[in-house]
Amino acid sequence: MPLENPVFEASYRRLFGEGVSIGEDAEAFFEQFYDRFLEYPNIPELFAGVDLSKQVSMLRKSLYHLIACYLFDEPSADLQRLAAVHRQLGVRTQMFNVWLDALLATVAAHDPHYDEQVRLAWCWALSPGITYMKLASRDDGLL
Repeated sequence: MPLENPVFEASYRRLFGEGVSIGEDAEAFFEQFYDRFLEYPNIPELFAGVDLSKQVSMLRKSLYHLIACYLFDEPSADLQRLAAVHRQLGVRTQMFNVWLDALLATVAAHDPHYDEQVRLAWCWALSPGITYMKLASRDDGLL
């Protein structure tokens, strides 16, 4: 089991409420994430013709699976499937950094206590899942 991350947990509660689920009231958070994410070069072309309302729902689930990877020290079957889809779509490893930057900017905009410590806590919690996604998106067959 990973080390406790009370700073992340407190920020998560401020954003999404108690428990591990992410309720429907978080819709604005995820919509604003996509507003930010789509500002980066080369990202909008990946979403051409994509229903962003469905993407918002997928993002909510993806975030849950990334956090579960941190909590349980292994990628779930759902995260493995998500990684396979990203690989098939040709998502490059550096795009996961862009994704994280956009997510952190959205957390900063929504968490009134956001600071460097909160940023690092989110990075710590998401790092195992994002690292898995990066490795799984590679073409060299190492994962």
